[in-house]
Amino acid sequence: MNPENLQFPKKTLSSEQREKISKALSKRRSGFSLAVIHRVFQLSVTMILLIGVGIFSLFFVNGEKGEDTRNGQLNYSIQLPDGIKTERNGDSLIFKQGEKTVGGAVPSTLEEKQSLESRPGIFERKVINELKYPSERILEHVKTMTATQTYHYYVQTDEKEWIRVYFHTPYITEKQAEDAMRTFSAE
Repeated sequence: MNPENLQFPKKTLSSEQREKISKALSKRRSGFSLAVIHRVFQLSVTMILLIGVGIFSLFFVNGEKGEDTRNGQLNYSIQLPDGIKTERNGDSLIFKQGEKTVGGAVPSTLEEKQSLESRPGIFERKVINELKYPSERILEHVKTMTATQTYHYYVQTDEKEWIRVYFHTPYITEKQAEDAMRTFSAE
């Protein structure tokens, strides 16, 4: 079958019809089309999600607890008796004698101090005035396999910040604990 032999009907347009179609095609619609509005909406939602993820990531990386300008890590310095080493565990220090934990220093709160004071086994509460920071010592009778008493020193480094430094006996005596606390500093 040869396409040249086929007879297709021909439609001819008048000059008026051609002009009308030409004007309709050249005439630009005013306002936004639905496709443009849809695209703007998609971009807006994407931007809002990206900003939200960015803000969440910032808080997640910087810490969820609202940490201070020290990058969330408190630095303590203390001179311990011979044979006792310190290990850092985040914001905490752990005092070790060989493999035994004989004390430590941890961030604390006033509520934690009050909770300790309300427990049974508290022998003594004493305000210590000879230290660099306002402090209170609490002697707790613990009766465990590794310790018989614990000296808790609650040190107030500023208006809102407390640090609990503790020593277990018999590994560290009262005198050794007092001497170590005279060298304690929080930075």
